[in-house]
Amino acid sequence: MNEFLKIEYEQCLSLIKYYDERHQSLVKFCAGLSSAVPSLLLTIFQLGDQAATHFWEFTALISGVTTLGLLSVYTVLVQTRLYFIYPVRQVNAIRRVGLDSQTEFTNNQMYLNTTFSAFKWSSSHTLLNGFVALQIGAFSSLSTYSLYADSTKPDCAVITAAGIGLFLSLLVFGISAWYLHAKSKQSPDKSIHGRGKEE
Repeated sequence: MNEFLKIEYEQCLSLIKYYDERHQSLVKFCAGLSSAVPSLLLTIFQLGDQAATHFWEFTALISGVTTLGLLSVYTVLVQTRLYFIYPVRQVNAIRRVGLDSQTEFTNNQMYLNTTFSAFKWSSSHTLLNGFVALQIGAFSSLSTYSLYADSTKPDCAVITAAGIGLFLSLLVFGISAWYLHAKSKQSPDKSIHGRGKEE
């Protein structure tokens, strides 16, 4: 294997580690935000009657803003996953070249696939993305319920809020899955920069 491929291999491994750690950091941020907001709302509720008077209006506002914030971070998560797969594919391609030049080593136990999809059910990134999608749905449900909390039909408000939250979670996750699957069929230049030939 020539020197360029060795350097490329090492650089791609560094990129893989960077994007994986970035993905995990973003998920941790979402988890922290999702736990901090309920604590804030509970604190406000315990302030007294004056705060409790406008509690549901404030909850609807904060939950709506949190939903939008989580959606923006989720977008970055999905794009980070897309950035992640191309260095992985490159590493696999270089590994294949290196193995082809070997005559003594014939029992390879590492990955060689360079066409796998960016969306994989078994991927930890997919599971973490689903976790964040559920958080988005939970806060959209809370925001919806807060708008109708004082209505004469609280049971109906609960069902409506839960349905909206579940629908939004599935919608966000489904769109991201389609996006990753479709983009990963393209060449890196076409997928990331919008230019270049498709594979």
